[in-house]
Amino acid sequence: MNRLPRLLAGRRRATMAMLVGTGLLMAATTVASALLLQRLLEIGTGAGRPQSRYGGAALLAGLLGTVVALGALRAADRVLAEMLGQDYIHSLRVGLVRAALTMDRGPSPGVTIARATNDLSSVRNWISMGIAPLAVGAPLVAGTATALWLVQPVLAIAVAVPLLVSGAAMALLAGPAYRRARELRRRRGRLAAALADTILAAPGIRMAGGVHREVAAIDRAGRSVVGAAVRRSATAGLIRGAAAAAAAGGAAAVAAVGVWQGVSTATIASALMIVGILSGPLTDMGRAVEYRQNFRAARRILAPVLDTTDSTGSGGGDARPEAVPAAGSGSVVIGLPESRGSITAHPGDRVLVRCADPAARTRLVQSMLIGGDSGVEVTVDGTAVADAGQRALRALVGYAASGTVFERGTVARAVRYRRPDLPPAAGTDALDAAGLTGTVAGLARGERTILKQGGRPLSASERARLALARATLGAPPLLVIDGLRSDLDAEGADLLTRTVSRYPGVVLFCADGPRPAVTGAGAVIEWWIDAPPSP
Repeated sequence: MNRLPRLLAGRRRATMAMLVGTGLLMAATTVASALLLQRLLEIGTGAGRPQSRYGGAALLAGLLGTVVALGALRAADRVLAEMLGQDYIHSLRVGLVRAALTMDRGPSPGVTIARATNDLSSVRNWISMGIAPLAVGAPLVAGTATALWLVQPVLAIAVAVPLLVSGAAMALLAGPAYRRARELRRRRGRLAAALADTILAAPGIRMAGGVHREVAAIDRAGRSVVGAAVRRSATAGLIRGAAAAAAAGGAAAVAAVGVWQGVSTATIASALMIVGILSGPLTDMGRAVEYRQNFRAARRILAPVLDTTDSTGSGGGDARPEAVPAAGSGSVVIGLPESRGSITAHPGDRVLVRCADPAARTRLVQSMLIGGDSGVEVTVDGTAVADAGQRALRALVGYAASGTVFERGTVARAVRYRRPDLPPAAGTDALDAAGLTGTVAGLARGERTILKQGGRPLSASERARLALARATLGAPPLLVIDGLRSDLDAEGADLLTRTVSRYPGVVLFCADGPRPAVTGAGAVIEWWIDAPPSP
């Protein structure tokens, strides 16, 4: 069975304990208010012992105090419930982002966004408006029912009957609610994925004259979501109606049975007060049935993703190696799969990676650097890169690829993203070496300009230069260039050639088309991932 991380962990245990304590205090306050009301009514009807005017005033003041206390406890209950839910979904949100960043073939952006909004909202609703009300309502109902039994057993039975009938009805509706919640989630996920893919393909759609066609497709997908949402709301309405009927039926049963059995007016009034106080928690507990089914549907989607994240981790930990070799001192060994030996490159050597399929080549290179099922292992001066941790990866390897999409942030942050431990001056020097000094100076805020939408306002060639500056920052022992030349203009291509030829470490150069002229201080090793073409 798919499971999510534990709810009762860390500080959430204390929050849950406070919720249960709030329910017990509400039960005690409810009983006290009912007894005070009963006593006041008995005095007013002459059924109780005469009281001094100060005694009656004290009873009234006590009753008002219990009312204020109930309001304060109810407010505290909502705050604690929200704390519990928000803290839990925050941990799940972090796990979803980690999964999207570390999985080799993660979900589309639209699906990830849908999971981080719709599915996490369902989890939050179940915790904040399902588990929390149950934690508060269960001791409240149990305590007040016990008090009502002690005051007048027949009235306690009268209240219990509609509650049991309503509970049975909600149990029958739980199955359809779960099925309709799953259906709605499937349709929402498809719509989110379609929206993301359509927006990404917008330029091609416009040029091919397909705007009306794609809008019609999104319209059809959206209408299916509308229909599924309406069908789910019908079941949810029945569940909430059953909960509301339980509170109203309890009040009617108390009044009818009390008159039938000749129970005193004061006792009936106090019982009605108890039922009135319970109506809010009962309604919340009824909604919990709906939230539970939505949560179950969301859990089927979230749990496998989070399980995968837990099993794969975040890339081998983040422990700092004792010593990281400099660019001119670390030898690189590429262990090939299926007993094909290995490639050993020394500082100054160039490894020219060749493959008929550029996409397959990129997947292989990325997999052997961050860990995957390629079977290729890379070690730098004896340190296995895939198992060294993210901090070590940043220091050992610089990676620049065509089509690099930059994270949102300043230019200064982008160039030092690999090595945030280096001073800002190092980033400025790297920008200068990449020929970006004039470009950055011309931006509105210089190096503090925010890059948006993957790297704007920089052009494609300028983004490629920025990727090269980031990769070479700190002179890592292994520099990987993956098809970067295709993004560069003529001047940028010359800069790339000079950078590769002068780089003191090992350069793993991936290129398309004819064999490029790659030079360095050492040897040039050609590595064909697939079979080389026949002469």
